[in-house]
Formats: sequence, C-alpha cells, structure tokens
Amino acid sequence: MRYRAIVAIRGVDPSKFKVVPAYHTDFARRFEIRYQTDIYQDLLPSQLAGLVEHLHKAEQVSKSDIARYIGVSPATLRNYTGLWRLMQRGGLFAQVVELMDAGVFPSSNPFAWLRLTATGLRHVIESSFATEGASAEQWVEQSLQEARRGQSVKRYPTKLVETVTDGLPPDMYREAQEVREVKRDLGLRRAAAAPTLFPAKPRSANVGAARRHLTTVSNQSREPVLQTAAQSLLEYLK
Repeated sequence: MRYRAIVAIRGVDPSKFKVVPAYHTDFARRFEIRYQTDIYQDLLPSQLAGLVEHLHKAEQVSKSDIARYIGVSPATLRNYTGLWRLMQRGGLFAQVVELMDAGVFPSSNPFAWLRLTATGLRHVIESSFATEGASAEQWVEQSLQEARRGQSVKRYPTKLVETVTDGLPPDMYREAQEVREVKRDLGLRRAAAAPTLFPAKPRSANVGAARRHLTTVSNQSREPVLQTAAQSLLEYLK
C-alpha cells in the first residue's frame, strides 16, 4: 500500500520520493516480520484469526512460533483458533465473531460460544441479549448497524458471557458436561504450567550495566528500530 501511494504521488509530482528508505531482512524472518507488521495495523479479531490459520496451514508455520512472533501466550493464540472455528460454523456463530469485531462481545473466550449447539446459541442470544420479541438475527443485525454507524453500543464483559452460556439444559451443548469439565481442567492445567511471557523484572547487579548499555544505544544508534527497542527495555527495567 505504501508503494502504491508513493507511485500515485510521483505521478502528480515526479520530484517527490526519489529515494525511499527501507529495511531489508532475512527471508527466513518473513513470517515474523509479516505478523509484527499486521499486528501494528490493529487487525480485527476475525482478521487476526484468519491470518493465524492461513500461515499455519498454507505456510506450515507452527502455532508456537506464531505466538512468539506476535508476543502472546499460547493460551491467547488458542483463542484465535477458537474464533476461526466459530467463523467456519457460519450462521449465528460467524455473526458472534462479527459482534466481537464491533466490540459488542469480547473476543477473549470464544470457547464459551463454541461449546453451544445452534439451538443453544439462539437461546442465549434471544434470552440474554435481544430485546423482547426480537429474533437473534434481528438483534445481531441491529447491533452491527449501530456499531458501523459509529453509534454507542452496549459492550458485554467476558464474565457475563461465561455466565449466560453456563448452566443450560444438556441439549444446548455439543458435548456432555463430563467432557466439558475435563477439557476445562486440562486448559487450566496447561495455562498454569505455561511459562509466563513477562517474567518478573531482574534485580541483580547486572541491571545497572544493562541500563547503561541501553542508554548508549538509545542516544547514539542511528537505527530507529534499535533506539525504540532500547527505550522500551529501559522502561521495563525501571
């Protein structure tokens, strides 16, 4: 997009942008750079879910590498896989993701929705969110239209979503309660065993030396990327 913008500008004024600065990176880092670039463009949850699945399936990038590239925990990355599964189901399930894009529902726990059958999902929307007498589709469409027009929409917290999708009759869930409980326990254990992405700040004597080196890089480097990274690390070590 930047290249096309520059071409368009030069079409009007050929004196502009005779030289364009650019970073060159190793081909092996192309996925890492792509993710970082796309993340900085603030992708919607559905777009990020699509990007994760595309690079995992089409380019055979492991999801552990994807999590590392974009700086999130494996548990957070599994949320994007859950969003993708909702999108693939279509119907109201896909529309729930659209509501996440609009900020109506949080995107942090797609598995609360995934465990429901189509009947269960309709029941939850019509009994807990839609106005009286409105169908699930009508409420979804109205909410999306209001969000697209820039109108203020009600935003529902994760805890509420988990509450209203819990304790329903068995026929509204895709799996038996025992299976859901086993999966939940496994998820909790996995999250507890996973290393923290942001460990406690070091308190050793090396912190002072690290700060001095980072200050030197921040003040003297000619590379904007290195300057920014050094400044961020200095903030972290305060």
